[in-house]
Amino acid sequence: MAFFSDFFLARRLRKGPTLLLPYVPDPAAVLEVVQLHASDARPYGDGLRVGGNVRLQGPITVTPELATKAGIPAGWQTAYVAGNIDDEEGGEYDRPMALAAGLAERLNGTVHPRGPEPPADLAEVTGGRPVPIAELIASLAEELPGLTARAMAGGVTVLSCGGSPIEIVVEEDEDEVGYSVCVDDGVHGPGLAETARRVALTIAARGGGVARDHNGFLITETG
Repeated sequence: MAFFSDFFLARRLRKGPTLLLPYVPDPAAVLEVVQLHASDARPYGDGLRVGGNVRLQGPITVTPELATKAGIPAGWQTAYVAGNIDDEEGGEYDRPMALAAGLAERLNGTVHPRGPEPPADLAEVTGGRPVPIAELIASLAEELPGLTARAMAGGVTVLSCGGSPIEIVVEEDEDEVGYSVCVDDGVHGPGLAETARRVALTIAARGGGVARDHNGFLITETG
């Protein structure tokens, strides 16, 4: 029976998305970070339920035997595997990867067997009041010096500067305003994600909105 259990578990870990950690985490600390992604996350069976149809199974001790069967490289002690609870319900097929990737960033881990491609949208701010463009540029002068704005069709304004690949897309209509902190597809580099988080926090502070990163995790002053 144990053989079959290990076989199916290894296959699940090998398929992923699997969060790998080089240590044994405090379950309460993991739940706290997961709740930045979904405030209603709660214990569920042998793991956590995240939103309506996503489960984070774990912690799973990565033994040498399990690592070999699952194709996990040496040096990882703990695994969590993300997936849909009921594939028939649908609607959250991208969320398991976003959950695993966001946790890997915050918990010093990695995603197995492979992480997501570099995102174009690094962060977003939703809700809150519209911030005048001139005020927004002044607020971000230290982070993105030389920021300028150009108006697009349909109530869209793009803020960009020559010294950084980061752009801020402001979309306004009669009911709401949204801000996307983004780069061109495939662009990545050291510090871009951290800069995008600081930019999103600044915008949220000015307009009272909510800042989230590209994996849907709430951005806070501490990360």
